[in-house]
Parts: sequence; C-alpha cells; structure tokens
Amino acid sequence: MAAAAASANAMNQATRKRHEAARRMQEEEHKIFKLMRKYDRSQDGKLDKKEFGDLMQEVNEGVRPSSEEIAYIYQVADREGKGDMDGTLDLEEVKSAIGSWRAYLQNKSQIDEAFKKYDQDGSGKLEFDDLKKLLTDLNDGTPPSDKEVQEVMDKADGKDGQFQGGAIVW
Repeated sequence: MAAAAASANAMNQATRKRHEAARRMQEEEHKIFKLMRKYDRSQDGKLDKKEFGDLMQEVNEGVRPSSEEIAYIYQVADREGKGDMDGTLDLEEVKSAIGSWRAYLQNKSQIDEAFKKYDQDGSGKLEFDDLKKLLTDLNDGTPPSDKEVQEVMDKADGKDGQFQGGAIVW
C-alpha cells in the first residue's frame, strides 16, 4: 500500500514537472513572439539584420552582441529555419537564434579557452586538423568524424578552409 502511494506521488510530481516545463516553454515562446512584434518594424513577420541586432540587444540584457556575433548567429539561424536563406528571419528562425545564443553564452568560456589552445599562430583561425582536435576536446575525448568536422567548417562558412574564431561553435 505504501509503495503504491509512493509510486502515485512520484507520478504526480513528474506530471507537475512536465506541466511546469510546458508552461515555461509557452511563456518563453510568448516573450519571443512579443519581441518579434516589437522589432519587426516593417510588420512583415520577418526580421532583417538590423532589427535582429536590436532584438538581440534586448535579449542580452541591454548589451549588444558584437557585429560579428550577430552576423554569425543570423547566418546560422537563417540556414536552420526553413533552409530558405532569404536574408530575413521568421519567428521560428528567431527562436532558433535565441536558443543558439543562450547555448553559446553558457559555453563561451569553455569554447574560447579551447579555441585559444588550438590557435597556435594567433591568427584567429583553425585548420581542419586543429578544429578536429578542438571538437574532440569539447566532446570529452571522442573524436568527430571528418564529415562532422567538415559540416562544422561549412556551417562556419570557412571559405578559405579554415575555421575563424568569430565563427563560434553554437
């Protein structure tokens, strides 16, 4: 009898946690929707790079991310949304961008430290093999495949075959 009550209590707690998480997610989506409306000056349901930069400043508690950070996360989000790369961000792409930004902030010091370790010449760029070593460190010693490294390179738009420090691992 006591075991059944404990099991029911645990299920109720799990249900409450799921409902709370769903409520928080809904609140977050509503906040992003309101931000989108606030900064979408043309009211076309999309943000251009300037509007997005202004929105990111508010998301970042009044501190404007660098133009390099804004440009990169904008590019990544425009690729990840519908894949249309139309030069604007819709609501889903803005959600993706904000999520990527928050993940970046949580891991920034670790990423910066690891990047500096492998940027031996101080150029701000990593060659393919250097990037592979960095990703291995970030992945607790498990090396990524060459294909995965190339995908990171491609996503970072390393047209010169190098991964730049500004093209942050999101």
